[in-house]
Amino acid sequence: MLWRVQYRVDAIDYIKPYPSAEQAIGGACLLIDHGCDVYGIGTEASTDTMGRDEIDRIYVIWARAKGPF
Repeated sequence: MLWRVQYRVDAIDYIKPYPSAEQAIGGACLLIDHGCDVYGIGTEASTDTMGRDEIDRIYVIWARAKGPF
């Protein structure tokens, strides 16, 4: 199943496809690190979509895991 990350850079919206949920979440976190506004992760089905709140929580965990303890 193809996953997508919806994000915004300089007031332009983009959708980037990923082959798995794990890769989509990792890609979204990298986009946030590069200053992009990530506002959606999911499949075409609306039941498989994460919004900003969930993305923010995942990013905090991801950022802690990659930094020094």
